[in-house]
Amino acid sequence: MRIIIIDLFKVTDYFLVNIHEDCNQTCSACYFISLLKRIIMLLRIVSIIVIILVFMSCQSMQARKIGTEKERIVAVFAHPDDETTVGPVLAKYANDHDVYLIIATDGSYGVTDHAGIPEGDSLINVRNKEAECSCKELGINPPIQLGLIDGMGFYNRGDFYESMSTLKVKLNEEFLRLRPSKVITFGPDGDTGHHDHRLVGNIVTQVLMSHADYRDIDLYYFGWTKEQAGRFPQWNLGYVAEEYLDTAIPFSEADEAKAIKSIRCHESQFTQKEFDDWEEIERNDPENTIYFRKATRSSQKSSKL
Repeated sequence: MRIIIIDLFKVTDYFLVNIHEDCNQTCSACYFISLLKRIIMLLRIVSIIVIILVFMSCQSMQARKIGTEKERIVAVFAHPDDETTVGPVLAKYANDHDVYLIIATDGSYGVTDHAGIPEGDSLINVRNKEAECSCKELGINPPIQLGLIDGMGFYNRGDFYESMSTLKVKLNEEFLRLRPSKVITFGPDGDTGHHDHRLVGNIVTQVLMSHADYRDIDLYYFGWTKEQAGRFPQWNLGYVAEEYLDTAIPFSEADEAKAIKSIRCHESQFTQKEFDDWEEIERNDPENTIYFRKATRSSQKSSKL
């Protein structure tokens, strides 16, 4: 802005000097030159005021943008429907945060008898739409599908090392793009113990801890308590001792209602009876709390363990 003002001064000064030199000193000419000088000086002042006001307006708009930008939370899971483990928390934070869901695999191995959809593109399309439905019900952004082959090298489906390499690259790209303040994923127990769950949690951790630029991101592992896991014996859930679960997030009945609607989006994976049983268990749980373990700690170096 200072450069623009200086250039404006130079132009007007040059113009005024040349006019003064050309003046023939007659009364009418001098009067005209004097009037012209005043007009040019007035235009100079007005121009400076306009430039200052425009600059202040731009600064104000930038300040408002920074002040209203929501904190960003990213949940990273292996399959479409894994977000149901933390659905109420995602719904809760969607009220005042920018919440994203990253799904690592295409879900193409999730064949069920009741749906009758064969493995492959048809199932991928169905599960993608179910994930979109789930995110909409939770009130979060549409899902980000990384599209790795479900199984990631297991079950003779794809190459394991290639899958791991691709996952690292894609996660890093998304973290750089989204710049979250918090990331949620599976811990070592992997929820049901599924290898895809464990692998995704491990790779998320590796990516975040491999780059100093991510040191300000808080990483949280979702975890069941032993009591919570016991409510779903058919899933053989892994659990974590409550002493390690240092973050307890309560949620409201409204959050729970959104989460239950999101669960029912995944029709290819659960029967109507399974939906009903799941909902009954959730609604009969008076605790309404989901637990996490913070995985990242202070970056200060120490000479002691």
